[in-house]
This record gives sequence, C-alpha cells and structure tokens, in this order.
Amino acid sequence: MAQNKECSRGGCHRVVPHGTRYCAEHTQQKNKADYDIYRRDDIGQKLYRTKAWANTRRYHLAEHPFCVECEKEGIYNVENPEVDHVIPLKEWIAQGGDPLDQTNLQTLCLKHHGEKTRRGE
Repeated sequence: MAQNKECSRGGCHRVVPHGTRYCAEHTQQKNKADYDIYRRDDIGQKLYRTKAWANTRRYHLAEHPFCVECEKEGIYNVENPEVDHVIPLKEWIAQGGDPLDQTNLQTLCLKHHGEKTRRGE
C-alpha cells in the first residue's frame, strides 16, 4: 500500500495522500497561479493588480460578506470569499461597463466561484 508523503511545496511539511502533490493550502495557491498564467485574459491581469480593484474588492466584501449561492441554501459562508463579476469582465467592458461597477459584482465562496469559472461564465 502506498504511503503518505509531504507536500511538494518547499518548506511545507504537511502530510498529503499518495498521488497528491500539495496540501489544500498550496493546491489552492497553485491553482490560482495556474489560472492567472493560463486562463485569465490581459484585461483581468491588469485590473486585478490595481489599487482601485483592491479598494473596490475590500468595500464590496465589507458590504456583502456572504457567498450569494450559499445564502440561497441558507448557509452564511464567509470562508475564502471571491468578488466575482456577474457578467464576465471582458463581456461587461465590451458592453461599455465599468469594471469597478458594484452592480456587476457578487461575492462567491471558492467552491461556487470555481464552479462558475468551469462553466465558462
């Protein structure tokens, strides 16, 4: 039977099951880094690194801390919040929308944001 091993991230000594490279924390970091490199468009790359986005995100999360999808299920989840563009950013800008417009933002937990992203929305 295969044995557990340490996370492949240098300096992390968390034990992970055989066949898994990273612990949960470092898997999330790796997935985000891969997404930034391979999937996020240039518009998103530029926007999400600005002070204006950081301020908009901070304000949005203060006003809307719960995942909107979890709320529909009666769950008030504030873990790993993501500020998501309801209409995808590239499409929103093509329609003349302001990327920082609060009316096109929603809070999603990591799980629901990932599901939306996988659907291509």
